[in-house]
Amino acid sequence: MRLCLIDAVFSRCFYNLMRARVAFVLLAMMFVFNGCAALEEAQRRREKRILEERDATSLMLRPSKAKFKIGDDGRFESDHYTLKFAEDLLVQEGFDKAKERELFAESALGYMESLYDAMNRLFGFKPKHQIHVTLHHLYRGTNLAAYTRTEYNSGMADGRYVKFVSGIHMDFPMRMYEKHGVRVHELTHAFTNIYFLPVWFSEGIAVLIQTEYAKGGLHPKFDSLQADLEIDLDGVNQLESWGGHTDNDPLTQWRYRYAYTLVAELWEKYGADFYIRVFRLMERDGLHQKLAGNMKTSFLVYYFSEAAGEDLVPFFQKLHFKVRKLTKEDILKQIEASRANSLRRRRQ
Repeated sequence: MRLCLIDAVFSRCFYNLMRARVAFVLLAMMFVFNGCAALEEAQRRREKRILEERDATSLMLRPSKAKFKIGDDGRFESDHYTLKFAEDLLVQEGFDKAKERELFAESALGYMESLYDAMNRLFGFKPKHQIHVTLHHLYRGTNLAAYTRTEYNSGMADGRYVKFVSGIHMDFPMRMYEKHGVRVHELTHAFTNIYFLPVWFSEGIAVLIQTEYAKGGLHPKFDSLQADLEIDLDGVNQLESWGGHTDNDPLTQWRYRYAYTLVAELWEKYGADFYIRVFRLMERDGLHQKLAGNMKTSFLVYYFSEAAGEDLVPFFQKLHFKVRKLTKEDILKQIEASRANSLRRRRQ
């Protein structure tokens, strides 16, 4: 009888212990499930907010808290910009009086600061330098093109050669400045040029932001990256040889459209914050500062793959890009080899 009682008590304790363990496991699973659900919900809210911001009125005209002042040299200045009027604009109606220029500058700087804030949200970073904007009547003999120039210097840091941005300049004929999409396109360059990007990606993402967010795109997407592909005599995608905008190049418009189509497809596939992840990875490593020139597409695809969580080299090879799979060690070795060759040439 006593043995039976002990056995019953033991069985009861074992039963209670097993119930407690099951309850603990279920509770842990509930916390994990709720945690995953919360993360998924947070991601959905983030993507919804980003998608909502594609509306130009909500994204680009959000009030800015930046402060403004007039400099001694006649330039107008805000937190992230300076603005000046070129000589040929000072004789034009609406800009030939100081009060008119002051009113225009205050409005323009407020607007551009709102653009700056929007770009900061879109890309997750911002340039460390003020952006210097000059408004013209004509620039380089025309009122049909705006330009962004990023000036670079180089030096030694921690015993290594590095490049860094020394200035960002934007030149707008007034006819171009008045176009909302052009302002957004050029400001995108001002942001992304600090990473020494391949031309095709720099232009493609500028058209993406201009079109998808600012609703001011002039380059519609192609229906198919494969069907609308253009290759050179070596069988390489014609984006690879793009050196910048050239009006008399018959491939210029194709290049804008194809680059936009490509960056948009990656964006749609890997999420609204895909390029935020790409730029954060670049900033973390800082390898772009150590490159001898602009990064090659293989270098860029390394970061695309890291951000996407899968190898994107085959995807780019199917589009006839001349790329290969790189590791960070490969990139570092190439940087060191380029630096050694540069030092050797200087000594000769």
